[in-house]
Amino acid sequence: MLGKLTLQNVIVIGIVVSVVIASGIFFVLIRPTQAEIKNLNAQIEAASQRAAQLPAAKRQLEDAKKEVEEARQKWARYERSKMPNIDMTDRLKAALAYWKEPERTAKVLQDFVSKSQDVVFLGGFAINVPTTDPNQLPWPIWIVPLGTFQVQGDFESILRHVERWNNAPRLVLVDGLQLSGVSPQLIGQYTATLFILPRAKDDKPADLLPSAGGAPGMGMMPGMRMPGMPSAPMMPGAPMMGAPPSMGGGMPPMGGPRPPMAPSGGAGVTGPALGGPSAPGVEEY
Repeated sequence: MLGKLTLQNVIVIGIVVSVVIASGIFFVLIRPTQAEIKNLNAQIEAASQRAAQLPAAKRQLEDAKKEVEEARQKWARYERSKMPNIDMTDRLKAALAYWKEPERTAKVLQDFVSKSQDVVFLGGFAINVPTTDPNQLPWPIWIVPLGTFQVQGDFESILRHVERWNNAPRLVLVDGLQLSGVSPQLIGQYTATLFILPRAKDDKPADLLPSAGGAPGMGMMPGMRMPGMPSAPMMPGAPMMGAPPSMGGGMPPMGGPRPPMAPSGGAGVTGPALGGPSAPGVEEY
């Protein structure tokens, strides 16, 4: 049988066997290798794109660090000029600061509005202490509704007065401005809310103090007063915190009778000013 094979037959058989072997090598070795090479090339391309973006990413990181530092410095200046020094790292010291702050803040706000020479500010500031219990001191923010106030003057003067609150010695939100009357005898009415942010080391207030005699807190008996706590934080005739005075009777002024319009060139402020040092770094106007 083999003797009948011709040279041509041997050549054809050899070619067929070579094709079969080559096909096996291609599918078993070459094709997987090509797929792996393609995958590696894609990874190299992705890595190259990321590498090309690295300098820009580094610049963005440095810019972000600068922005954070600028924001911290800006807040530090803002905190020095707008926020009282209430440190919750020590609750007893913080309690004394909280108890003194209503009188001090009322004083600086009254002094602030008294500089509005082109309007008459109708009303006064009165703020209650937040609590007599050091374990219940406000954190991380003390929100104090100051009530509703009125100013008397012409249209532009009232708008300037409201805008000046941006330069107040405390962080105060003025909202809901309403106008009534006829210029230059307009009455502007708005609500004001005080925001105080105490500070603490690592932004963590001190632990709660142990209760005396198993009582849940450190509240005081009626009539008692802790050292350094003002005996009369409220000013006579002024509204309690969170309880704005009545605005009935044709919008009467707050805190007392409406004063007459000041002569041209100046205006007065009603209500007695409470005592206390002025806040440093306050912008004047």
